[in-house]
Amino acid sequence: MKHIDCKNYVHLDCEKGMCALSKAMLPIDGEGSDACPMFVPMERCGCCACFKDADKYGIGTCVGFEKENWAYSSCGATGCEHFQMQ
Repeated sequence: MKHIDCKNYVHLDCEKGMCALSKAMLPIDGEGSDACPMFVPMERCGCCACFKDADKYGIGTCVGFEKENWAYSSCGATGCEHFQMQ
């Protein structure tokens, strides 16, 4: 896992972010981008129990609503009323 996949990661620009807990500047990728011990997984469609049948590109189906629809596995789901961590 990477810092960018953490609930406490705050995006600042296209290259870096900040940890909301430690206030440390963190790169999105490369050296220093691995998750730390304070890592809390971010709610994303790909880790939801309602996300099914993902293809090799991470596009699957959300079955959490009355009408099923496609969704990206990397899509943030922090505001989704039907999100259920697997």
